[in-house]
Parts: sequence; structure tokens; C-alpha cells
Amino acid sequence: MWEVCGSLQALQGGYGRRTFGTWCHRVRRDLHRTHLAGPVGGRLFPVAPHAAYYPDLLTPVEGTLGLEEALEAILSTPRSRLRQEIDLLGGNGPGHGAWLDDLRSARTGALVELADTMRAYHQLAVRPYWPAIRARVESDIGRRRQALREGGVNGLLGSFHPMMRWHFPVLEIPGHPSDRDIHLGGRGLLLIPSYFAYLHPATIFNPDLPQAVVYPAGRVPEASQARPGAALGRLLGETRAAVLQAVAVGGTTSDLARRLGVSLSTISHHIAILRDAGLIISQRNAAVVLHTLSPVGAALLTNGKRHIDRGRTTDTR
Repeated sequence: MWEVCGSLQALQGGYGRRTFGTWCHRVRRDLHRTHLAGPVGGRLFPVAPHAAYYPDLLTPVEGTLGLEEALEAILSTPRSRLRQEIDLLGGNGPGHGAWLDDLRSARTGALVELADTMRAYHQLAVRPYWPAIRARVESDIGRRRQALREGGVNGLLGSFHPMMRWHFPVLEIPGHPSDRDIHLGGRGLLLIPSYFAYLHPATIFNPDLPQAVVYPAGRVPEASQARPGAALGRLLGETRAAVLQAVAVGGTTSDLARRLGVSLSTISHHIAILRDAGLIISQRNAAVVLHTLSPVGAALLTNGKRHIDRGRTTDTR
């Protein structure tokens, strides 16, 4: 459900064109082709707008069990919670008031329409791209596990810099639109890498609910976006090291060629070698192939940088 909501925001916001441009073009085309553009624009955009807030009820903890379990939890949302969370959306644009009123009042069929539209949208806009999503997420998880093994919890939380800053006992999210403090009070914190999270990490709005931080998967520290270090360059060669560095933020072959200013044939050659060495993962979806770091590639990049260079949790929406 976090990917569903994040993708809805990306579709509305138009940001991350290098990352989401091809996906946006195809999804918009397919929404019109299947006559889902109207229901998605009229039902899902108002309740999950490209804004600082959308209701927590859209991302229930039951979503860890699967889409249908998440939709069932949405259908079972108590009326008092519906009213409270929908009220925080405000009017949300012309023509949306009646629909939001229907949800706010749990009028007959409104929640069913919401769930049905989410299911159809997921089938069209998220499920076909799941291999690429999983590849990006699993690559990020490999990087975080490496940080946890090497530095414990402090190392793990420190690995999120600069998108999050860890100063014991506070995890800060600098780019977050809210400045509220969330006190865990001994509760756990779920860290969720997300393909469609882009601008900044997101959190649960209601401080009384189980807390989670959903962060952009594959985001690498600013320092590692510079020219590859000498040791890594000597190991792989300057161009191949630069390709591995570029793959750290993900992208298609065309994305990488454009980012590095080299030809498609050059990028394809180096990607094939890096893939054969187990350093990157390439996932095909229709005509698009997305390249991301494998856990081994992420570890090599992180360790190489370490060799050379020798919070406050706030709500999201």
C-alpha cells in the first residue's frame, strides 16, 4: 500500500522524471485505455493527493500480509477514524467535496468503490512493475543489512545520511514537511524501503499508531555520488566504477548513458560485465530493463568509499 500511495503521488506530482518518466507515460496511457483514468482521478487522487498529508488508513499494518488484507482493513475502518482522517484532507480541490463527504460519512458503497479502484489501479500501475520494485528494494535491504552487521543499530541508522540524521537517541528527517516530534516510548520503529518514495522519507501521521519510516530505496549518500575513489577505479577501471556508482541510484540503460554522458553500447558493455560478476541486478518489465545494485555490489561500493575516506522521527503527511 505504501507503493500504491507513493505511485499515486508520483503520478500527480510529475517529479523524478529520470526515474519514473517511462512508468508515468505508460500508466497514464493504460489508465485511459482501460477507462480507469476517471475513477483514479476522481477517487484516488483526492484521498491520496500529492501533498504533505494523506490518511493513515490507506497504509494499514495488515498490508504486510498482502493487498487483499490491506483492502479488507480499509473496508473495516471505524467511522470515527474515517471522519477524523478525511477531515484533515480539507476540500482537496474542486469537484472532490462530494466524494470525500461520502467517505467521511462511510456512505453505502463509498469504501467499496475506494477499495475496488485501488485494486484495479494496483493491477495496472504497480503489479506489472513489481520485479523492478523488488529489485530496487532488495538491493537497498542488502546495503542496510551490511551496515547493521558492521555497526549495529547505530551503523544502520547512520547509513541513512543525508536523508535522515541519527544523533542518539533522535532520528531526524531534515526534508520532512512537518516539524512534529514523535516519541516512540519504547515502541519499535519499522523501516520500509520504497521504490516510489522520492522527495523525502514518509512517516505515520497519527502518533498513537504503530510507527514506520518509509524511505527512498536505493538513495545513496551525497558523498558517494562524487567521482569514484581511486581504489575502486583501479579495481574495476574508471568507466566501470562510474557505471557501478550510477547504478546505485537505479535506472535504465538509457538513464545511465544520459547520466554519465556515454553511448548506449558502452553502457551495455559495462553493465553486462558487472551483472556477470554479480554486482548489479537487471530486471526486465516489458520493454524496460531496470538496473540496481546487488547486495554484493552495494557492499563493494560502501566498503570502497569507507576505505578511501577513512532522531528525531517526524511525521510525514
